[in-house]
Amino acid sequence: MTTNSTQLFSADFSQADAQSIADEIKNETGYQIFEQALTPEALNGLLESLPSEQVLVNDNRIGYVKAYSSNYFSHTLAVSRNCFDIVTSENIRAICRKYFDKPFRISNQRIYETHTASHLPWHTDNNLQDGNAYKGKHDLPGLMFLFYLSDVGDTNPFQLIPFSQTWSHQNNAERFFKESYIEEHYGEEVVSVRAPKGTLIICNSKMIHRAKPFNNHAFKRLTLLFQVDEVSDEYAGHGENILINTSFVTNRDPEVLDYLGFGMRANYPAFPETSVATMMPRDMLALQKQILPKAIKGLTIALTKRILPGSLVNTIRKNRFKVSGN
Repeated sequence: MTTNSTQLFSADFSQADAQSIADEIKNETGYQIFEQALTPEALNGLLESLPSEQVLVNDNRIGYVKAYSSNYFSHTLAVSRNCFDIVTSENIRAICRKYFDKPFRISNQRIYETHTASHLPWHTDNNLQDGNAYKGKHDLPGLMFLFYLSDVGDTNPFQLIPFSQTWSHQNNAERFFKESYIEEHYGEEVVSVRAPKGTLIICNSKMIHRAKPFNNHAFKRLTLLFQVDEVSDEYAGHGENILINTSFVTNRDPEVLDYLGFGMRANYPAFPETSVATMMPRDMLALQKQILPKAIKGLTIALTKRILPGSLVNTIRKNRFKVSGN
């Protein structure tokens, strides 16, 4: 059963006018903030629905991946019903309907942890890709939805520059904005979002933003992020491949299916690009500790099968079954 929106969101966010939110983001400052938009019940349910951070090896389940110093859960809609209900809620889609003049769809979604060693410079999110490679900027209208899943104070707040969506296109030749340039020209205008977990930040995808750099190895910020972009023939295939648990799709309204991208091409792989090479030495060591005992057990069983007669192996299996059954 789909979670009711009154259970998902606080009264402050549930009762907010979608048109006013869309107008503020499209024509004014470019962003809106709703502190503790998620109810405590929704937030706790979401956190409890997340998989273990253990790296999966030869495992059919979906879980976290390691990209250098950060952890990413790139397929929330395939595992967490709580995430699915939040992302597809009427409250979120109502804002999208008021903001976009044309059809719109989710272009990416993930839960991730920031880390003191990971720093992304000032940037916008109206990006084009060729596979995993950055290709340039597009001019499609877009919205970014970011939920704090951790309390955020002075350490690593999300930062943005109001009204920057009106002039960020002047830097379309570059992916990032120089720190010195932002500090010199817009340093006093930067908004740092210090807020409790459950807070929602909505902003224009052309707005310049970043996570404030920090130096505290003990701190991690857990965040749910998803982006919605306008659908355009000019940018056919724009968006990441998204896995969805079909049992979550109890609302088969055509708008919901289009919003999820059913039947639409998506050319981008899920972010981030990962392999063993993107794991830190400590993570590879932990993985070896996880794999080695199982590898020894598997090797022992394989050798035993080769050495012992098949009838004896079957007898051992039957005896083990009887013991475990008792």
